[in-house]
Amino acid sequence: MRILGLRAISKEESYIYYIDRYKATVIMEVLNQQVSFQVNFSIEINPLGMKNIDLEPLPKTLDYPVLPITKSLKQYITELSNEGKLP
Repeated sequence: MRILGLRAISKEESYIYYIDRYKATVIMEVLNQQVSFQVNFSIEINPLGMKNIDLEPLPKTLDYPVLPITKSLKQYITELSNEGKLP
């Protein structure tokens, strides 16, 4: 299992300045098959400047354990955010 990318990333309007909410399509490879699904996530910056990423529940149609996907997605989103590639 590996994350190939996030596509169609859009930022939702928010009135809370330290929380950014996003929608995106995840493209990943699971057991030599490409799978795509919608994901909603938020990035919250705490008072110390650390980023906390929260994912909404993943679709139940995925035929793979959720914890490895969640861990990989959070790591991938953190890298995108640190590189400034999120809108």
